[in-house]
Amino acid sequence: MPYRKHYLIPLFIIISLFSNKSYAQPTWTFDPFGKEKKPDQYEDKKLASEKTADKKFTTFRRFVQNNVTHYNYYFNANNKINTVIERAKLSNQDDYTKLLSFYPYSLDNTAAQKTELDSVIYKATAGILLHDLRTDWVDNMYLLIGKSYYFRKEFDSASLTFQFINYNLFPRKKKEDDNRIVGANNSAKSNMLSIANKEKRNVVQKVLTLPPSRNDALVWLARTLTDKEEYGDAAGMINILSNDPNLPQRLKNDLEEVNAYWFYKQEMYDSSAVHLEKALSNAITKQDKARWEYLLGQMYEMGGKYEKASAYYGKAAKQTVDPVMDIYARINDAKMYRDNGNVRELENSMSKLLKMAKRDRYEAYRDIIYYSVGRMSLQKPDTANAKIYFDKSIHYNTNNAGYKNKAFLQLADIAYDLREYKKASSYYDSIQLGDPTIKEADAVKINERKNSLSNIVAQINIIDKEDSLQKIAAMQPAERDALLKKILKKYRKEHGLKEKEEDNSGGGPITFANSKGDEQLDLFASSTKSGEWYFYNAGLKSKGFSDFKSKWGKRTNVDNWRRKSAISTASNLNAGNNGGDPLDDTKNTVPGAGKDGVKTVEFSYAGLMSELPMTQEQVDSSNNKIAKALIVLAKLFQNDLEDYKAAINTYENYLQRFPDKLLDGEVYLGLYFCYTKLGNTAKADYYKNLVTSNFKGTSAANKITNPSFTEDPNVKNPEVTKRYEAIYNLFIEGKFTEAMDAKKKADSVYGKNYWTPQLLYIEAVNYIKEKNDSNAVLVLNDIIALYPASPLKAKAETMIDVLKRRAAIETYLTNLQVTRAEEDKIFLSDNNTVVIQKAPEKPAATTIIAPVVTKPKVQDNGAIQTPPSMISGAFKWNPDTAHLVVMILNKVDGVYVNEAKNAFARYNRENYYNKTIAINKDALDAERTLLVFESFADANEAVTYYDKIKKAAASEVSWLQANKYSFLVISASNLQILKSGKDINAYKTLLNNQYPGKF
Repeated sequence: MPYRKHYLIPLFIIISLFSNKSYAQPTWTFDPFGKEKKPDQYEDKKLASEKTADKKFTTFRRFVQNNVTHYNYYFNANNKINTVIERAKLSNQDDYTKLLSFYPYSLDNTAAQKTELDSVIYKATAGILLHDLRTDWVDNMYLLIGKSYYFRKEFDSASLTFQFINYNLFPRKKKEDDNRIVGANNSAKSNMLSIANKEKRNVVQKVLTLPPSRNDALVWLARTLTDKEEYGDAAGMINILSNDPNLPQRLKNDLEEVNAYWFYKQEMYDSSAVHLEKALSNAITKQDKARWEYLLGQMYEMGGKYEKASAYYGKAAKQTVDPVMDIYARINDAKMYRDNGNVRELENSMSKLLKMAKRDRYEAYRDIIYYSVGRMSLQKPDTANAKIYFDKSIHYNTNNAGYKNKAFLQLADIAYDLREYKKASSYYDSIQLGDPTIKEADAVKINERKNSLSNIVAQINIIDKEDSLQKIAAMQPAERDALLKKILKKYRKEHGLKEKEEDNSGGGPITFANSKGDEQLDLFASSTKSGEWYFYNAGLKSKGFSDFKSKWGKRTNVDNWRRKSAISTASNLNAGNNGGDPLDDTKNTVPGAGKDGVKTVEFSYAGLMSELPMTQEQVDSSNNKIAKALIVLAKLFQNDLEDYKAAINTYENYLQRFPDKLLDGEVYLGLYFCYTKLGNTAKADYYKNLVTSNFKGTSAANKITNPSFTEDPNVKNPEVTKRYEAIYNLFIEGKFTEAMDAKKKADSVYGKNYWTPQLLYIEAVNYIKEKNDSNAVLVLNDIIALYPASPLKAKAETMIDVLKRRAAIETYLTNLQVTRAEEDKIFLSDNNTVVIQKAPEKPAATTIIAPVVTKPKVQDNGAIQTPPSMISGAFKWNPDTAHLVVMILNKVDGVYVNEAKNAFARYNRENYYNKTIAINKDALDAERTLLVFESFADANEAVTYYDKIKKAAASEVSWLQANKYSFLVISASNLQILKSGKDINAYKTLLNNQYPGKF
């Protein structure tokens, strides 16, 4: 709000002396202390507000009261409330990767400044009570009080204050009492309801006073109702004010702002954007306007209006003074071009971002810029450049852990998809899982891949090491000696040992990963700017410090520290060996044996030579290690990563190198399984024939001919059985993520032969629920291939066929007009003869032995006595009423309840096509779900259906264990009693009295 200048005071005096019109507020009389008594020393003293009705409001009195109220009270209170808002803005942290909040501050932050807001209320109240109520500032003071309550999140008090202003400042006619209607239509020519005041203010009023606050209070009341989530009342007020001819032009944008806020709070972002666009001029500062423009870009993007989103992102980038918003606005602007398919514009945006990265202004944000450019490169797609930019993001990242983790995750996923598993393992290990920005699903994926890749990398290292050692051993002696001396010289230099020292002098350990040593990094190299000195580059300095610390550790300022460190390291390692053989294979993978389980050897020529396989026995031992590692690696690809192509390549590599070591057909079995998974039936059949013809009677052959066969003694182990039953329960209860995690752990220990078709089927059903049809088909194919004798094979084949036609079926059902079929069909045959097709007749009912039912006895007085056998608790047996058949499912997730319902619906269509049996879902309690089959004429008809459905359940819902469901026959009235009382045992007692042993 505008403030008065001191030089205007004399002007006010002159004008007020010649002005006859008064702009004072209505005369309000009230008891400021309510029922409370004034302090004794002030009991006889009247406040200025209490003298309002006793004194004339002269020109001089008005001048004094206005100026004192304005500058001593309103001015200070208004400044305080503005300070509260500014502080709340400063404490607000925007995340530009998510939808921004509507305002650049939160009410939680304003409410935390309760002391300051209390001071505003105190100051405004004092300004009202200590001055004449006819001043021009009383309504403005009340508006400040209402705002203070609003910013304290005391919405009830705020709305009452705004309503008080609304009522008491409504225009009155002369001698009009308080019994008037606010908002009545006073114009006979207009049908519009008006609740706003007309503001006819002359130049003097515009210069010296603020507008009346009643209209402002109405807008603030709409905003308060919106925050109270009373959207109906807020919408009513907004609509009336929008059509109110008396609403002043100065408040049009304020009303648009509140309207946009109303839509935003209800997540109707497209409508919110339309109104916010009209309210942009309401932004207090240039940065606030840029922030709203960024929000407009986000909301238009969410609504699919990419051109408008791009325009507002561009405006935000130009106007903002926040470099982070500038970066994200340009990034999102580039995304809009991509969404429109304009790759050239995407490249232009990437070029602009790369230019930004070279400017000193954006030096601290290079990690964000390069990460964003990397993401854009993936969108093109350009994986090679994406990797470069993610590496640069990590290089320039000094203290932004969130973006460093994001970059590592992107690099890890790229390497994983490219099957560069050693790199992927390294990148996943670099991710800090404690970072709150990492999603829970990503954290689970990272952990799973880290565990799997660590085992894979260990096997790859073994293969690389043995291949390298064999290659060196096969060299000519002179060439081999030269290479060993070169390696020895390099490692001596790395560990600070002088060249003149004896070869057997000992020293720190070296690690054999392969025959190629890693090159030393130039600490002072610069890859960013030509000629840029190392110490002027913050990124290089940080990296140099980290590299030094990771390699040498913390160093004290002592002489000859390099040599002392090497000697100390060697001594510690020798002490750790405890005199054991450092080349013992049993220590290859134990902790302390070296990184990735690779052994450490002595820094000497003799130590290096001892590692080389020089004799045939040593070569055979090395080959055995490679063969074992290849098989382990292939199974890890097959079972842990489910990367069947990599597993096939590893198996085939094994066959090329070791064609005579077929492990009783296990290699062919692995190839058969992997080709089956990939759907290559020709190759799968080829290896299947090799196993069944060349390795009859072996475990591999039995696994193909009889998939349920296993020689594992753990199958009969009750602990193993219990573990898989627990996995089944997790699946069936809908805890799919936990079930899959437990499944992978169990399969890694016991293999996949224990994984029953029932578990595979419910896994597929869950995939279908999530519309992950590709995985569902893979699992269903497993049932068909591995369990051909299972009754679920036919269901799996049917489901695969349905999934292939899923889109067409859904479209058909969406457009389907359902009408009831006629019982008899009339049509013309080929020879134009009228044919009447009768509806199928009802199948003959199965003869059952009717229960012996005791008839109710009629007493002498005519009253009917119900036998005790027909009563159990609150339940009464009445066999002649309509009955239902109820299936009770215990701890079964909704998706499997629906699957059971669908299975029985199919069963009813096939076996009861001339009878309508409805199946409805209900619940007994939180754990027990009901499928209600209705309805049957009496108890006997329901029992007939009960016998058939109970027998059919074993095949219709074979994926459900028998202990997960049961059936009952019950009347509708007894079902309601059962649902309210939950006493199922009492009802079973009643049933067993009528049908002994059946239930």
